[in-house]
Amino acid sequence: MTQKIHALLYGFDLPPVGVSVSVYFVGQRLFIDNMPIELHSSQLTVSVGGFDHNELFLNWRDSEGEQWALKAISAQDIKVLVDTAPNSLQPQLAQWHKRDKHIKTVWGTIGALSVTVVFVIGLFIWQYDHVVGWVAEQVPVSTEEKLGQATLEQIKAEGTIIESGKAVESLTLLGNQLTQGSRYKYQWLIKQDDTINAFALPSGIIVVHSALINKASNANELAAVLAHEVQHVEQRHSLKGMINSAGWAVVLAVVLGDVSGVTAVLAHQVGSSYFSRDLESEADKLGYATLVKAKIKPDGMVSFFQKLQQEQGSTNEGLSWIASHPQTQERIQAIQTLIKEQPCGGCRDANLNLAIVQANVTQAAKVK
Repeated sequence: MTQKIHALLYGFDLPPVGVSVSVYFVGQRLFIDNMPIELHSSQLTVSVGGFDHNELFLNWRDSEGEQWALKAISAQDIKVLVDTAPNSLQPQLAQWHKRDKHIKTVWGTIGALSVTVVFVIGLFIWQYDHVVGWVAEQVPVSTEEKLGQATLEQIKAEGTIIESGKAVESLTLLGNQLTQGSRYKYQWLIKQDDTINAFALPSGIIVVHSALINKASNANELAAVLAHEVQHVEQRHSLKGMINSAGWAVVLAVVLGDVSGVTAVLAHQVGSSYFSRDLESEADKLGYATLVKAKIKPDGMVSFFQKLQQEQGSTNEGLSWIASHPQTQERIQAIQTLIKEQPCGGCRDANLNLAIVQANVTQAAKVK
């Protein structure tokens, strides 16, 4: 008799709290009742989360590059999952048994109490967005680095990340021009993916999809995308998005240095999260300033948006980056206004040979 696992399903266009489903394994395949989802075990990545390190997630990406996750609801469901999962998943599930036994008693410490009191007071005094910004700023850079690296490890498990080679070296050289004086140590990576997308993880990890690199017409357009993503890092937009999605107890744990509770949340969000209009506008405006400071022509911000917007008019397929950036025409006009009112005297084309980068990305795809 097939043993079913009660779980919460998280994914694109689903409510943030997830959808209750029943799932089960048959041989190497995972099925979800009443849904057209059938997954081979090789597509699944196991992760552990939760405030007490007691939640088990199965993560995967669909054919469109969207991140999905299943969370077993109860301890009994976790037991059934472990018992019925195919042998190919057992090495990952073994990590479940090796989780850290030392669980921080966050709410019992004086520091946690102090932060909680200040937070509650702030909640009544400030607007919600101000509270979110305040909490994000309480996260030390060292904790942010742990959070970014832990999330990156989950993404790298998919086996599509390019970490070295001439294309990555070229991105790094260009990215270094855009991040001089930053408090973060940036990493520049390429993901072999057919969706036009780029995303930023906490602590300065920027991942650019190969399809976006190939879609760019010139180095200025690629520099514009990088500058935009850099500002998502500098302004801690990923952290703010996480705070909006995760429970406040988990967020407080991160403020105090425990990143395990939200790694799965961030891994689920990256590449498909929708920042608010205000955060996107902030990344545009400050990204423009970043290009000007680096003396790189900012016209690529307009031309790349316009190109993807035109293509979006006929199809949404593969246009993840533009699809997650609402009010595109308004933002194009805002950037055009910046170019008119704050022209960049002495700006030059970005120092990057895009043709060589694109050729190396294509070659890397053939090797894989």
